[in-house]
Formats: sequence, structure tokens, C-alpha cells
Amino acid sequence: MAGKASVRKTATTKPVGRKTGSKDSGGRGDPGASAAAAYFAAQPADKRALLDKLRVLVMKGVPDATVSIKWGVPVYARDGKNFCALAVFKEHVGINFFASPNVLADPAHRLEGAGTTSRMLKVRTAGDIDAGSVLRWVKAAAGE
Repeated sequence: MAGKASVRKTATTKPVGRKTGSKDSGGRGDPGASAAAAYFAAQPADKRALLDKLRVLVMKGVPDATVSIKWGVPVYARDGKNFCALAVFKEHVGINFFASPNVLADPAHRLEGAGTTSRMLKVRTAGDIDAGSVLRWVKAAAGE
């Protein structure tokens, strides 16, 4: 076939989500960790700083959590059960706790939502993050 240029196709050798040792994986090789890290990295610096603070609290509260991208956002699970998600919105960053409101002690009424299966903390500034409360909510949502 003289005269025809050969076309060389290149393939990615590593699928997205296979990186090991990222901050979220704790060195466990969590397949969703690199996809979550990419989500965080793509956010504006001010929102990313808030996400990082929340992510550290999630992993501190539930060290054996795994992370994956569901509904376009990082979702944390333990033993196959989703317990929280982190997401960026126009005016805030949110941490959504997938738990019945009666297990999420919230005397200051900081959690929002009216459903029976989840509540959200809207974080606009670092001052909105009460580490003690977030840790309690993370653990409660994860079933601890």
C-alpha cells in the first residue's frame, strides 16, 4: 500500500482511577482515589481549600473509607455503604451525610435538608467547619 500514510493509534495504558497511594487511599490502592483527586484538583483554589479540610476530616473519622465518583462527585463508602459526599456548588461547598437525621445530632441546626435519608452542611468559609461536629456526623453516617 504505497502512498498511504499509516495511522498509528495510541492507547492509554492506565485507566483513570488506577493510581495508588493518593491522599484518599491511605496507600491502600483505592481505585477511586485518583478520580476523586482529579475532581478536587479541578476546583477553584478557594473551594479546593474547603474540600481539602473536609476530606481530611472524612478520612480521619473513617480511615477505612473508600472513595469513588458517583453522581459526578466524590462519594465515600465503608463496606459498600455510601455515607457521605463532597461537592462544589456556586456559592458553597457541601458535605452530604447519607444517614437518617435522627442519628445526626445537630443541636445548632447547621445541617440542611428535609428528607428522611440525608442532610447537608453548607460550607462557605473555613469558619463554617466545626471539626468536632463534622467528625461526629461522619462517624454516625458511617455507622460507628
